Parts: sequence; structure tokens; C-alpha cells
Amino acid sequence: MTKRAFFIILVFVSLLTTLGYLNDHVLRLESTSNGHQLPIIVIGSLFLFVLTINPLLIKFWPKKKFLSTELAVIVAICSCACGIGGRALMEQFTQIVALPHFWVEQNPGWKRREVIKMFPEGSLVDPEPYDEVISRFVLGSDHSSTQKQTFSQWMKTKCVKQVPWAQWRKPLVLWMTLFVLVNIAMTALALIVHRQWSQYEHLQYPIAEFTETLLERPENSLLPVIFKNKMFWIGFAFVLAIRLNNGLFQWFPDYLIPVKMEHSFWVFSNRWPILRRNPLCWQLLRLNFFPLATGIAYFLSAEISLSLGLTPVFWAVFSIIIVSYGVNVGTDYDIGGYQGWSRAGAYVAYTILLAYSGRFYYWNLCRRAFFFAKDKTVRAGNNDQVDNSAVNAMRVLVISTAVLCLLSIRMGLSWPIAISTILLMLMTYLIVARISAETGLLFIQPGWQPFGVVMVLFGGYAIGPTAIVISGILCGVLCIDQSQALMPYLTNGLKLAERNKISLPKLAQANFWVYLFGIAVCVAMGIIVSYDVGTTTWYPEWCYYRLPTMPIRASDPMALQLEATDTLAASEALSGWERIMNIRPVPLFLWAAGVGFVAVMICHFLRMRTTWWGIHPCLFLSWCTAPMNGMSWPFLFGWLIKKCCLRFGGNQLVQKVRPMAIGVIAADIIGALVFMVTGIIYYIVTGDPPKTYRFFPR
Repeated sequence: MTKRAFFIILVFVSLLTTLGYLNDHVLRLESTSNGHQLPIIVIGSLFLFVLTINPLLIKFWPKKKFLSTELAVIVAICSCACGIGGRALMEQFTQIVALPHFWVEQNPGWKRREVIKMFPEGSLVDPEPYDEVISRFVLGSDHSSTQKQTFSQWMKTKCVKQVPWAQWRKPLVLWMTLFVLVNIAMTALALIVHRQWSQYEHLQYPIAEFTETLLERPENSLLPVIFKNKMFWIGFAFVLAIRLNNGLFQWFPDYLIPVKMEHSFWVFSNRWPILRRNPLCWQLLRLNFFPLATGIAYFLSAEISLSLGLTPVFWAVFSIIIVSYGVNVGTDYDIGGYQGWSRAGAYVAYTILLAYSGRFYYWNLCRRAFFFAKDKTVRAGNNDQVDNSAVNAMRVLVISTAVLCLLSIRMGLSWPIAISTILLMLMTYLIVARISAETGLLFIQPGWQPFGVVMVLFGGYAIGPTAIVISGILCGVLCIDQSQALMPYLTNGLKLAERNKISLPKLAQANFWVYLFGIAVCVAMGIIVSYDVGTTTWYPEWCYYRLPTMPIRASDPMALQLEATDTLAASEALSGWERIMNIRPVPLFLWAAGVGFVAVMICHFLRMRTTWWGIHPCLFLSWCTAPMNGMSWPFLFGWLIKKCCLRFGGNQLVQKVRPMAIGVIAADIIGALVFMVTGIIYYIVTGDPPKTYRFFPR
């Protein structure tokens, strides 16, 4: 990594975790983490840089030009940092740690039963004095800002006097330790699976492939190769014109006519009422256009794009059948339900399949990591450096996972519940990263939480209310939404680094330390801002109420049930082995998880053993999730376009149209970036919130 690349990364991460946090949570403008695995602010900036600034450097200051290796490192590390201020941590961390005290005070039943005592010691802020710690966190500071102050006095007031750091010390030490360990485990896991996925299974990595096209430039050329292709500019201009027109329509509705990107066919549900038995009937009957997803589908194999496109159809057929028999298919994102449980079963099945498909590689890694055996696997193009990094990563993964389990046990979980929660948590990171590498989905949500699965797997008596609260707050802080976690970003970053012949271990290490720096800055910024202007309340159904109360809402019905049967004390006193002996899974969970598990296994078997089967298991990993609600039909359109090109023009036409797909993706990103920057400038100039035009799924 060059000095200027390191400087650019530090400046970007510093601005992203300070001004970006203000932009997202105080000013409430277009989120800097928008785009998820294709972060608009990073990829859009890269596009403009290689189109304008770098050509000028090449022409007038050749020695100052940026090489593709430099840009690849900057993009990979800055992309990972985009999740810090969002759902990877700061969208919910401070609220989960502080607001349970506030909501317990508002609920007489919770206050009477003293549910706050079920939280582990040091996991929540010390609420005393309540007005200074909790009330000020919710409402903001009451310190007068009319009197003149020097900058140092102003900083001291904002950062020291009005923030009760002493009450935050214990939760910060606990949660930052856990968060560091989780990110160590994710970094190690990404290094472990990279060789298997990239070189042995030859996954497509569409996001990394798209980014690489923006970096690919001949030695004596001013512009990347893709910018010299007319088809690229045709696709780019067409989609960008639509986005600019629709965005400007929000500002000038009397002068422009929008291009409708969404069409509802809800009227057909009146003609066929059976469709309404599907809880997601509105998704099935809503035809929407999202050019970026259609462009990504062009990079994929036919079976993957078709499978993603047919998710609403498969779910509609399945749900209509089982609802007819009285099965409740409702679900809760955080606590669980039929839909989430079926995906949990699918995740377990796909994890087993991934382990089986790479069994020789992973077994060889384990032999070298723990038994110091020599590598007996001889493969062409073997790279000892990468192998050694994977071996060391395996050791780091095992150690960090063990420490995570020990800390979870110390927080109050019995060992079987702690191990189950941590392993399921790491499994969700793994599968989300796999889906990103294999399908190019920019927004991926499992739609289920590890603690919710453990709760229904063990049963109420075997797990107990206190364990539900502890595992619930663990998941709330560490893995409530894996769409912006470190591992999916890093997985694509490692592939981009591999294409540019960058050392993967060095990139992973540099990224980890920069990520920790971003965490430290953003956490401090989040706490200071919350005590100055008050915590975020504009999204009450998520980080303000839903997540802080999630552990209590999950455990409260179980506590009341056990208390009514006079078994609460006995449940809380069970040892680890006794909890295993008293496991009583919820029957509906077994059926739901079994459906997902069996569906993935059968789908994989047919895919491997037949030539006619065209459905990929990713269908069952992502069906009936929020991201696919907005991207399933666009993926189907992409499959249809590529299929028609292949049918009527052969592979030659497919390759000719490919630059147009790249232009379509770039246009959507630039269109979003234009209105993101415009909104910020408008707010700075006028002080008023701008008109919003958002088309990326959130």
C-alpha cells in the first residue's frame, strides 16, 4: 500500500465515520451506506475518478497517476468501512445499550417484574443519574449554546461535560471486545474460504468483476477499456437519463413527466382471491424495474438469475398450499416465524454442502493448522503464501470463536446455548458472503436471528428467559443485519485484490486495522452526537424501539408462561447438560426448518445429477426476504434478456451486449450519487431538508 493510498483511506474513513454519521442519523439525508455491497459513495467516486481526474494525471503528471493496484486497495478497504455507521454497528449499537432503561420505565409490567435485571452485568449503561444518562441521551443536551465559547471550550462541552463517559465505560469495554473478536473471526473466515471459492469452485464474484472493469486500463491509455465501448455509453446514457428525469420530477413535478418504474397488478387478486393466501401477494403482483439488478443478472449463469427471479413464484405456490391447511407462515424479522425458520434450515443445509464440496481443501487446512502436517494436496498453480495465510487464518478463527464462546458464557449463557448462538452467528456471515460472491446480490438479509432459532430449538423451559435476553442482546449488537457486515465486503475485496495481484493477507490485515479505527471514531461520534441533539427517533420501528426492546419482547411471554406453571426458578437453575436433556423444540420450527433443509438438499442433488434441472439452492436462501421483494423481477428480466441474446445471436451477441449491462449498472450508481451530493449541497445552502429520490433498496 502506497503512502498516498493509505492517506486517502484514512481521510475517507474519518469523514465517513464522522460527517457520514451526522448525514445519516442527524440530518437524515441519503445514507452513505446506501448500495450495501455496491456502496454508492465508493463505486460512484471511483467511476468519476477514473473518468476525469486520473486521465489528467496520466496526461500531465504521468508519475502521479494512480495504478489499478492502488485504486483496488482503496476501493476494497473503503467499501468495508461503509457499513460501520450503518447496520454493521452504529445504526443500532448505542440505542440497544442505553434505551432498554428508557422503555422499561415506560412499561409498568416490565418495571414491576424488573426485567432489566436479566441483562448481563456491564452490557447496558449505568442509568444513574437517570436525567443525565438516559433522558439526555433521548432528548439531547439542555446546555445553552448562546454564550460565546472558544473552540476548545466548545469541544470540551460537547465531548466531555455533557457525555457521562463513566457510565459508558463498562458497556464499551464489553461490546468493543466482542465486536473486535467477531470481526477477527470474519476476516479469518474470509481468508479461509477465498481459495476454495475463487480458484477451485470458480465463483463469478459479479460485484468484484464489475469493479475490475472500471480499473482495467492499458498501459498507454488514458481511460479504462470499458469507456471506449459505444455499447457501454448507450446503456449508461439511457438509464441515467431516466434516473435524472425521475429525480428532477421530485423537485419540479409541474414540468416533468416521470418514467414509471413500478406497476401494480393487485387487481388480479380480486379475480383470483386464492392469491391473497400468500402473505407476500403484493410482491408477486408488483412488477418493478431496477436496471442495476438486471445488469448484474447479465453477469450470472442462467440458473442463478432464473432462480433469483422466480423466488416470489415459488414462495407463492408453496405458501398458498400450506396456508390452505391452516399453517401460520407469518414471521418476525428479529424474533422469528415460519419464513425465517425455513431459511434457517436452508442456511444449515447450504453450510453442510459448502463444507462437503471443499472437504479435501478444508481438511488439509485443519491438518496443517492443528497437526502441523505437510500439504499432501498437489494442485496446479499452488501458492504457498496464500496457503500459509489460510492456515494461520484457521488457527485465528478457532481461537477467536472459542474466546467469543467463553465471553458469552461469562455473560451468563450456559455453554450449549453460547456455542449454538456463536456458531449460528458465524454461519450467517458465511452464507451471506457466499450469496454475494455467487449471485452478486448487493443487498442480502437472512431474515432470521440466531437467538430466535436457539430459542425455539431448545424450547422455553430448556433455554429460560434470562438466556433469551442475553443471546438476544448479543445478536442485536453483533449480527442484527448481516447485509452490511464486514465479511461480504471483504470477500469481494479479496477477489478484487487477487485480480490485481495484491497480497491477500496484507490487504486483510490493513483492512482490519482501518476498520477498528473507523469503529473507534464512529462509536465516539455516535455517543457525543446523541448526548448533544438526542438519539435517532425518525425510524421508531427499528433502532429506537424495536431493537432495544427485542430481548425483552422475546423473553417476556416465556417468562410469564413459566411463572404461571411454577417452573421459572427450575428453568433458570438448569445446568448445561440438563438444558440439553430438556430440549423440546417447537414443532412448527422443525417443520419449517426441515422444509428449507430438504429443499436445498434436493435442489443441490438434482443440480449435480441431472442436466435438465435449472434451479439453484440460492432460491431457498433468499425467498420471501425484503431485498428480493424489490429485486426478483429485475433479475428475471436480466435472465430473459441474456437468454434471448444467446438464442438469437449466440455467444457473440452476449459478449457484445455485456458492456451495455456494465453501463446500466454504472448509470444507476451515478444517478444515486448525483442526488446524494445534490441533497447535501441543498441542505448546506438552504438549511432545509432536500426532496428525496431513493431507488436503491434499504
